[in-house]
Amino acid sequence: VMPESLPLFPEGLPAAVRQSILVSPATKWNGAQVPFSTQSKSELVADYIRRFQQVTRGGLYVDGFAAPQRRNAPEAWSARRVLEVEPKRIRGFWLFDIDPGGIEMLRELKSLHHRSPISRKVRVFEGDFNKEVFHFLQAKELRRDTAVFALLDQRATECHWRTVELLARRRGRRTKIEIMYFCPTAWVHRMIKTRTKASSIEALDLWWGNSSWEALANLTQIETVRVLVNRFKSELGYKHVVPYPIPLRLNRRRISYHLIHASDHDEAPRLMAAAFNDRVNAQQHAGQISLAL
Repeated sequence: VMPESLPLFPEGLPAAVRQSILVSPATKWNGAQVPFSTQSKSELVADYIRRFQQVTRGGLYVDGFAAPQRRNAPEAWSARRVLEVEPKRIRGFWLFDIDPGGIEMLRELKSLHHRSPISRKVRVFEGDFNKEVFHFLQAKELRRDTAVFALLDQRATECHWRTVELLARRRGRRTKIEIMYFCPTAWVHRMIKTRTKASSIEALDLWWGNSSWEALANLTQIETVRVLVNRFKSELGYKHVVPYPIPLRLNRRRISYHLIHASDHDEAPRLMAAAFNDRVNAQQHAGQISLAL
């Protein structure tokens, strides 16, 4: 439960965003229900990319955990949604995943979008993104004047902090690589308190970057998110860092993820706030529920 005395959003976030919380109706695909959080994340990512590319006039996109989280729900698949964004201005895609089944789906997706249009290239890499990220960082297309967007939609704690650091340090002429980092807010404290095996503790060390994750057990969800926001600012040097809540269900008290949006581009906060608000407004227009904070 999140205490009322602690605001969900940091200071400076537009009031219109604070007034609503992003919820997405559960949809069905091949008879299976798609969770609110999965649907909401993919919609928000694609809508933001649509806006992002209008400002940058193109760019590159890297997805470190790109296979669909729900294999029977391709409509809620972020990689697919982003590749289908119109107009098709993002010219380079690097899609990573460690799961063989997911890689097969990514290769099928590539077959539909590679060289369509002719200037677009889609690359698929099988393996741990934390180890394979150099395929992207060393790419010749990654020029100093190229806008780059990175999606780190980990299922739990798969994304090492070192990997986030590597992306953040790859600075262009004017801005860093823009990052959308999903923190599994609903599960972090449980994982911290229940993991006792040496391998599990090592995994948390890699995720957080050191052993100080133990202190998170004494924090609320909001405080944990604030720590992450501060790390993106102080350790990684991002100018704009804003968290957005993604609820598990139509219940404002249970947040499944927080999207940490980190960018140096001065237009980025406005674009993300607009994308977030548009998702809320679209759901309201369709007769869905939006809960006031």
